[in-house]
Amino acid sequence: MDSRTAAYLAGLPEVRTQRLPKGALFWADGHLYEVSDAGTRGYEKARVWRHAGHNEVALVPGSLLSRHLPVVPLGRVLPVYRSPYDLLENNECSCFVFPTETLALDAAYLDLALIQRSGAYVRQQDYTPAFALTDGIHLFRLYYFRQSAHGRVTDLSGLRDRSTGLRPRHHTEGPDYWRLLPSWTEHTNEFDRTQQSMPAVSPNSADADPPHNTLPGDAR
Repeated sequence: MDSRTAAYLAGLPEVRTQRLPKGALFWADGHLYEVSDAGTRGYEKARVWRHAGHNEVALVPGSLLSRHLPVVPLGRVLPVYRSPYDLLENNECSCFVFPTETLALDAAYLDLALIQRSGAYVRQQDYTPAFALTDGIHLFRLYYFRQSAHGRVTDLSGLRDRSTGLRPRHHTEGPDYWRLLPSWTEHTNEFDRTQQSMPAVSPNSADADPPHNTLPGDAR
């Protein structure tokens, strides 16, 4: 784990995982977990987020579930967004360029999972190599990718068109919780070669993290 990621994790509050509401995300033992069952005394459990297969853990030491599952009693809880509008930058759709399609999609779904208000969803953005976090009317964040899941290099020339109003930023300038994704990579070469011909980034958007310091549910 790099120093930036370690520093970010150290700044997250450590809580008793059994107090977290269903759907809350937390980091523990090198994994990102999602609470899958809450509120039933002794049966609180979580699972590794977006991971196929049997990967559940119990949250209450000494419970019936703890006899059959690993126990994760403490975790560092990720902050949440009250609304998808918190993802906007200067009241405009934020836009990031990722090295791979997998990482772009994972980042989009992680953003979605941290939004408390329902109504937003992730979709393919028209016919472009990008995903969008949207409510069907407004675009809140765009996730472009340079390489498809099949290894094909994508065409990002449309990002050079200033008339779109987009201000593409490198994925490493995004929120630090993206660095907790298993698909995370620092690879930047292709974007670095084309960044000079892309629209300039507003000086006011230097802070990649919109306000989202609210703890989920009962963890507050």
